[in-house]
Amino acid sequence: MKNISNISKLLILIFSLISISSLYADDMDDVEAVINMYIDFETYDGIDDQAELMASDRTYIVNGVRYSNNDRSMELQNASNRVSKRAFPGAVRITTVEDIKIRINGDAAIASFYRVINNINNADSVKAGASVMNSIYQTVSMALFKRDGDWKIVHTHISPTINN
Repeated sequence: MKNISNISKLLILIFSLISISSLYADDMDDVEAVINMYIDFETYDGIDDQAELMASDRTYIVNGVRYSNNDRSMELQNASNRVSKRAFPGAVRITTVEDIKIRINGDAAIASFYRVINNINNADSVKAGASVMNSIYQTVSMALFKRDGDWKIVHTHISPTINN
């Protein structure tokens, strides 16, 4: 009888560990999905969709400037995109992500990755002497919190990547 009790306890422990690792794997996948959507929405028209991935109290650091009002920083990004679209009609922005690293601790996740923003110019700009494409290489770190079951970006820090 004692052996059956020990076997039962061992099975409960094993199933508990499997359940915990399964939840952890789901969170890893969910956080990576948020990052991939963040990257996919990094277009001239996708900034509003990108904003839906962020907590309203997100802190944003870029080019050495810290923005703690997410609504205002999104307004600035939208204004910049509107000017770019008017200045370069027909231009396209395609952003890629590389080497995503994620660490999760409960309802908090820290991620880092490389982001490359590729701006492809329109034909008139190229005829006038602009390059076909310019690329911006960045290193990004991000903090996400799980709120009401959804992962939200609460902090983004973007630094230029030094090319060798």
